[in-house]
Amino acid sequence: MKIDLLNKSVGAKISGIDLRNPLNQDEIDFIKNIWYAHGVVCFSNQTIDEIQQIKFGEYFGELAHTQGEYAISKSHPAIMYITNEKENGKYVGALPDGEMYFHTDMCYVEKPSMATFLYAINIPKIGGNTIFANMYMAYDSLDDGIKSRIKDLKAINSYEPGSAAPTIISRKNTHRSKETKSFAQPMICTHPVTKKKALYVNRLMTESIVGLSSQESDDLLNLLFNHQENKKFMYEHIWSIGDLLIWDNRCVLHARSNFDASELRKLRRITVKGDVIQ
Repeated sequence: MKIDLLNKSVGAKISGIDLRNPLNQDEIDFIKNIWYAHGVVCFSNQTIDEIQQIKFGEYFGELAHTQGEYAISKSHPAIMYITNEKENGKYVGALPDGEMYFHTDMCYVEKPSMATFLYAINIPKIGGNTIFANMYMAYDSLDDGIKSRIKDLKAINSYEPGSAAPTIISRKNTHRSKETKSFAQPMICTHPVTKKKALYVNRLMTESIVGLSSQESDDLLNLLFNHQENKKFMYEHIWSIGDLLIWDNRCVLHARSNFDASELRKLRRITVKGDVIQ
């Protein structure tokens, strides 16, 4: 296997491997170590079906089941399609179109997903890119005063099914239904393997800081959002059909750029269960 950096901030590409084939323990350990070191791993020119993607994901841990209406695959309940594809005039997958702000998957539950695997089947000619941001770098570059201030704080992350409110104000004004999910997570995540600290808030889902007034919370969160979205922390992945990307939700944020909704964008996703953020 050959390793190339995707950029100096986050991500590496592994070539010389066919993911249709079973892996031995040395190969699994090698891939995991690259993943721990770089946060995002890309495998290009892969031709894998649902079951092959599932088997590869299971090397990393127990897979999380897809929620309710998005569980459309007959092969395995962990499979979700991120697509604007329609049947009978209705979207058949999740997150069909538009831009999506930086976030980390499942941060609104007690045990968020630790890894996400996304495989490209159809991509638009322009846009629909996935942008990653290194939260180790974001944390390390905070001034000591901010680090000290957020050291023991928790922030509430929330998700209302069917909505993706992009700002603090719009999230607070979003109708809360009984399906709304929310959980207070530490604002700093210590990675269980690398032991490095990462900034664990995000513009899409982090709503407020526990114990602070509304104004204090909003001011501090906006400062952190603007800081973590600095381009020097980022890598923007322009998809090709056959790309499989894995990213570490404990230390990497991801976002999506806009694209022409008349063009088909279809990717297959699975996630691996994680543990409590500490």
